[in-house]
Amino acid sequence: MELLNPHRSRFHREEMKQLQEIINKSSEKIRVRDLQIVSRDAMSRMKEGEEEKTKSYMALIWTQREIQKEDVAFIDDIKDLMVDQKTPLRVLHRRTLAVRQRVVHSMNARYLDPHHFYLGLKTQAGTYIKEFVHGDFGRTKPNLCELLKTDADILELDVESVDVDWPPAIPE
Repeated sequence: MELLNPHRSRFHREEMKQLQEIINKSSEKIRVRDLQIVSRDAMSRMKEGEEEKTKSYMALIWTQREIQKEDVAFIDDIKDLMVDQKTPLRVLHRRTLAVRQRVVHSMNARYLDPHHFYLGLKTQAGTYIKEFVHGDFGRTKPNLCELLKTDADILELDVESVDVDWPPAIPE
């Protein structure tokens, strides 16, 4: 989290620990650990390591063709799938046109009904998940539509975790 024009920029370790406790008690949905102020150099090092991060997602998928449980079972066996993604149409106005290679490390499917299933994904940071599902008019290959041999779309998408070994642990 970056604070722009903060009223204070210096905090004692005890104040940071208290703030962390307040945040953690305020919600069951997020957790803060090792809350600390970091230098611009430390932020730069973190940004440099973005390619190494992984993210975990849960998505609700709709399929045009009716599917059975067996039709999505193979998804669990896919590991380290290399995906070529052209800059998605939805972000092309603010990002450079490029083809980026990303890795879908693992996936798992949980069948719901003939047109819906949950898809869990663990991917390299920077992977465009929505486009991986629907293919973005052929701009992402391979994509879930190709794998399932039917049109598919994403109805819900939740980020479940961002896996990065940062910030540095604060000794107790």
